[in-house]
Amino acid sequence: MTNSADSRAPRPASTALNPTSGFLTGFTHSLQTYIGCRFGCAYCYVQESNVHRFFNGGFAWGEYAYPRQGVADRLVQELERYRRKGCLDSLAIFCSSSTDPYQGAEREWQLTRRCLEAFVAAPPGLLVIQTRSPLVERDFDLLSSLGDRCWLSMTLETDRDDVRQALTPHCPSIERRLATIRAARVAGLNVQVAVSPCLPYSGVEDFGGLLLEVGQRVVVDSYTSGDGLGGKRTARTEIPAEYARLGWGDWQAEDAARSLYVWLHKRMDERVGWSQAGFTDLARRVTTETAG
Repeated sequence: MTNSADSRAPRPASTALNPTSGFLTGFTHSLQTYIGCRFGCAYCYVQESNVHRFFNGGFAWGEYAYPRQGVADRLVQELERYRRKGCLDSLAIFCSSSTDPYQGAEREWQLTRRCLEAFVAAPPGLLVIQTRSPLVERDFDLLSSLGDRCWLSMTLETDRDDVRQALTPHCPSIERRLATIRAARVAGLNVQVAVSPCLPYSGVEDFGGLLLEVGQRVVVDSYTSGDGLGGKRTARTEIPAEYARLGWGDWQAEDAARSLYVWLHKRMDERVGWSQAGFTDLARRVTTETAG
């Protein structure tokens, strides 16, 4: 990969908060600080979306991450409008749905950090930060300032680093992400672990025990339940060919993911969720409370 599609190609942000629909129904808005994603996971269904087709700039998926220049300033303005209406508490925001907010470009642009500063000044009812990057450790101070209004959701699809290397070679190692999760817990943050999608793992008790140890909440997902179209978008990615090449069986099967979910549910009860319902449970609690 080259670096030619990173921070030298900013895209002005016309909005910050966008109403949600589909998989994220339950959240009121999503926030994207970048367009594209340099992690380039083989399974990512965003590569089959209009976001990639319209904004790729001629680059393949995983080869670009455009900063949304001015997104933090837009966010400040939009949050102020909600504050004047007295409805900040009704906002349930997911950051983000189509790009990791902690791209390498974040070190230079700090768009995610500036957005967090805006949230600290005008806290929403809920903010979920979804990432797989240890760079989030830099912002533990701001996440902590938001208290129970904020959850850090760290992606951990497997406990096998050989699986991680096969399908997501540009992503942080399993051990590095676990270190970030443990550090977040020590810092007093609310931590959710997203097994999304569930990739081949070492064993239910081994992986399940690890998740039980590190996560306050866990969401387990699969390709079929999680890509928004019953697996149709994943079918157009490299995943079917990679599973066949690696001898991992039927990529559409949910048995391993369901087994992990059932094992965890017996021990965590409502603190473990499945797919869409699991991701949106926190948001529904916020929107239900404010509606009441």
